[in-house]
Amino acid sequence: MKSLLHIMLVFITISSSCQNQETIKQFSLSYKAQTRGFLYKINIHKDTLEINNNGIIKNSVLNNQQLSEIEKLVSNLNFDEIKSNISIADLAVDKAIEGVFTTYINDKEQLIKIDHNNLPIPIRELFNKLEEFVE
Repeated sequence: MKSLLHIMLVFITISSSCQNQETIKQFSLSYKAQTRGFLYKINIHKDTLEINNNGIIKNSVLNNQQLSEIEKLVSNLNFDEIKSNISIADLAVDKAIEGVFTTYINDKEQLIKIDHNNLPIPIRELFNKLEEFVE
């Protein structure tokens, strides 16, 4: 009787664990701005945040609250309104640094190319928040 009870408890635990995993959102974020002498890179994969600022690499394992806050900030970005603000002429003379910003949330990918020196305010606020998380 005890072994039957143990088997039932294990089965219930496993099935509820599998159900919880199905509701977790898929989320990743990457950003890379690079020239010949400069690199700024952000990656979020699962619960790991990595920021590389010219070879100074900072990592952090994000908790659920931090992940929720990041997902909320990213979800509030209106990619239709955020236009590519990069000038080909500025890129040609290294006046601008092209940044490639990509997010992936539940099978929906968003990609935008922006001037790293002139980030749109919502993206700048997101990056500032991410920098706080690796301090």
